[in-house]
Amino acid sequence: MRSRPERVVAFGAHPDDLEVGAGGLLARLVAEGSRVTMVVVSIPQQLARRTEEARAGARMLGAELVMLETERECRVEDIPMHELVRRFDLVLGDLRPDLVISHAAQDLHWDHALVNRATLSAMRRLPCDALAYLSSPELNAQPRVQAQCFADITATIETKLAAIACHVSQLPRLDIEASRDLARGTGRIGGFGYAEGYEVLRVRL
Repeated sequence: MRSRPERVVAFGAHPDDLEVGAGGLLARLVAEGSRVTMVVVSIPQQLARRTEEARAGARMLGAELVMLETERECRVEDIPMHELVRRFDLVLGDLRPDLVISHAAQDLHWDHALVNRATLSAMRRLPCDALAYLSSPELNAQPRVQAQCFADITATIETKLAAIACHVSQLPRLDIEASRDLARGTGRIGGFGYAEGYEVLRVRL
């Protein structure tokens, strides 16, 4: 990327996806002065509770929050792709980000892969950089998935973990210490104390 992005939009299929996958980088970008907007696409269950948890996680990271489905419980796959792209188009058109962050195409969770496809389609005419986050349990079950770039999150690892902890209803499956271990291992590969791994989708030099 040419310089620190002024405006960042990050897409997550569900509450907690962004905190787990990209929370360290998002917190770092906020600390460096970027305006960061987290977009949560759907909430499969516990609508009211998980909405509040999403708000708490975004506040912990210092980001703004946009919820695309606020009236019903659903999965991303319940939203027609053309409608999903239309909504992403509106968000990106309004915010005009310099950097877009989304799920990776090879993610084993189908909802995550759908968000990746919608993101790429929606940014087709938008001049911006784009990254896909690889720090998720679904992706790290696949040894062949390798990061192309590393974000140093040594200064924001505790903020990332605190943001994950905001999702109280999901803590039995999230395993915060596993996120710390993954960031430590990724940092060892990237040459940092703690890091997140990303796939480069588009970078303007």
